[in-house]
Formats: sequence, C-alpha cells, structure tokens
Amino acid sequence: MNDLQWIQAAKKGDEDAYAHLVRRHSGGLHRAVARILADDTEAWDVVQMAFLKAWQKLDRYNPRYSFTTWLYRIGTNLAIDLLRSRTSRERAHKAGTEHRLRLVGAGEGAGTRADSTEATNVLQQLVRVLTPQQRSAFVLREMEGLETAEVAEVLGCSATTVRNHIFQARKALRRELKARFPEYLPASERG
Repeated sequence: MNDLQWIQAAKKGDEDAYAHLVRRHSGGLHRAVARILADDTEAWDVVQMAFLKAWQKLDRYNPRYSFTTWLYRIGTNLAIDLLRSRTSRERAHKAGTEHRLRLVGAGEGAGTRADSTEATNVLQQLVRVLTPQQRSAFVLREMEGLETAEVAEVLGCSATTVRNHIFQARKALRRELKARFPEYLPASERG
C-alpha cells in the first residue's frame, strides 16, 4: 500500500495503518527536526508531538499534497515554536547578557580536515546563530535535500522567501565559521 491508502485506512480508525505511517516517516522527520533543534532527544519529543497532532488532524489532510510534506510542516512548525520558546527562556534567564556559543574542542592546527562526526558537531554549533526560519529552510533544503518548492510548502512561505532564508543562512554560517573555526575554511579564505 502507498501512503494515501494507509491514510485512508487510518482516517477510518485503523490505528495499525497509522502506526505503519509513523514507522515509515519517523526516521526522516526525526533527522530533519534534530538538525533544526541541534538536540537529538528533544527532536524525538517533537516527532512524537508531530505524529500526535497529525493523527488528531488527519481529517484535514489534503491528499493533493504529499503526506511527507504535510508531516514535515507540522514537525518543523513545532520545532520552530520550541526554538522560539527556548530563545525567550534564554533571554529571560540571561537578563540581557549576550549568549555566547561554546566552541567545539580545543581547536586543531590550520588545515586540519574534519571527519564527518566532527563536521556535524561544528555545524550543530554554527546553526544555532541562525533564526528559526533560516535554520529550518537551511536544514530542509541543504541537509535533507528537499526541493525549494517543498521547503516553501513545509514552511508556509514563498520559494523566494526560502531562497532568501538560505542565502542569509549561508552568509551567517560563513561569518561564524570564519570567526570561530577558521581552520575549516579553504586556505585562500583564512586571511
């Protein structure tokens, strides 16, 4: 059966059909949400909330659109809400002091190449400087490989807005990389 058939069965109350959809899509949704939040454990909580919300609103699902896109939109919106509340709590807690990000490791010599785990850690540190919208657009487009139109649908904005968020995200990431981890830049850009 395809997603649409599983959804039709789930709409009729077949919980096993919905469980199949959860198993099929939870890994991809978790990966995207974890990258947005930079927190694997919180991401599973958001994924659970997204599937619960999707189950509760399954009657509103429009089969003209991909179930994956609809589900990613729910999960991404929940992740953005969490980031915003986290930011608000941090601001209140820090009472006006500038939030400084922790550096990864003790900094290796110039020219050192990062292995994939190290690169992932550096990227998780860097994406924290992005706005929730920039982070979501960047993760969904550049890391998850969704098309710009799909990202626009997930985020509920235009493709132009998505491209702008990604442009601004790249600019901010390059600036942060240069300031915090210059050893990962090409030699010609380290100056």
